[in-house]
Amino acid sequence: MITIDGSYLEGGGQIVRTAISLSAITKKPVKIINIRKNRKNPGLSNQHIACVEAVSKICNANVEGLLKGSETLIFYPEDITAKNFEIDIKTAGSISLVIQSILPMCLAINKNIEITLIGGTNVEFSPPIDYIKKITLKFLENIGINSEINIIERGFFPEGGGIVKISLKPSKIVPLELIENKNIEIKGVVFNQDLDENISKRIRKSASDILLNKGFCPEIKLENREGKSTGVGIFLFNKYIGSDCLGKKGLLSETVGKIASEDLLEELGTKMAIDSHLADQIIPFMPFSDIKIGVSKITNHTLTNIYVVEKFFDVKFNIEEYSKDNAKGYVISTKGV
Repeated sequence: MITIDGSYLEGGGQIVRTAISLSAITKKPVKIINIRKNRKNPGLSNQHIACVEAVSKICNANVEGLLKGSETLIFYPEDITAKNFEIDIKTAGSISLVIQSILPMCLAINKNIEITLIGGTNVEFSPPIDYIKKITLKFLENIGINSEINIIERGFFPEGGGIVKISLKPSKIVPLELIENKNIEIKGVVFNQDLDENISKRIRKSASDILLNKGFCPEIKLENREGKSTGVGIFLFNKYIGSDCLGKKGLLSETVGKIASEDLLEELGTKMAIDSHLADQIIPFMPFSDIKIGVSKITNHTLTNIYVVEKFFDVKFNIEEYSKDNAKGYVISTKGV
C-alpha cells in the first residue's frame, strides 16, 4: 500500500484528489494521512468527500475514513466500470475540483460515462468552471484526453446549486512538446446570475480598456442568467493562459475587471505556453507519454502533485529554467513509464 503525507508542501485537498485518481487507474491501494492538517479546518470537507465518492463509483472502491473532518483516508480500488451517475456536493463546494479528480479516469474506462455534478461552478479558491472547459479540457485534447463539459446552471457561494454535466471518453495519452505561447487573441466572458446587467458592462469595460491599452483587442461576451444563487464575475483567456475574478460585496465592478486583466497580462508577459494553474492540473497525465511543456512559474501546487505522482510511478520529473528571446519561465518534462 502506498502511503502519502497529506500535509506535504501545499498540504491541501489536491493531494487527496490526485492520489485517489491514480490509485483507481493503477489499482494500487493508497493511505493518505495528515489530510489538510495545517489548515484552519483540517481533514476532509464536503467537496473532498464528493471527489472520493465520484472516483469510487467508477472504480468500485472500498473506502475507510470517508467522513467530514477525517485526517486519514484508505482507498482500495477495484475494477473500473463505466456507468453514468450524479454527485451532489450539497454545498457550494467546487465542481471544478471534482472534475480534476475524475478526468484521469478517461485513461481507464472502456466506454463513455456521463456524470452530473451539483455544487459551485464559480467559487473562491478553485478554478472557475469556465477555466476547466476552455483551458484544461482544450489542452488535454492535445495529449489525447477526450471529454466534454456542459454548464447547465451556475452556482455561487453560499447557495451553490450549479449543475454541470461532463462526458468522459476512453482516451490514450500522446506525446507533446509545447514551450512558448505566440497567440495574441484574448477572449472571455462576464457571467451574471440575477444581478443588474450594468454590473456586467462595467466589469467588461474595465477589463477591455486595460487590455486595449496594452495592444490587445479582447472579445468579451456578456452572459446573463437566472438561477438558484446570485453572483457575478469575469473569466479571460488566451490559448492556455487564463485569469478570473469574482465579484463580491465591497469590491467595485471596475476592480473586478482590473484584477482579471492584470493577472492575465502578467502571465502573458512570460511568453510561456501554459499558466501556473494549468501546470499542476496536467502533472498526473505526464507519466503516460513524453510531454515537455513550458510554464510561467512553478507553484507549490505543482510540486505537490509531482510528489504524489512519483509515489505511484517509477518516473522522475525534470524542471529547468527557460530563457529565450522574450520568453522566460520553466520547462517541465518526463519520459513517461
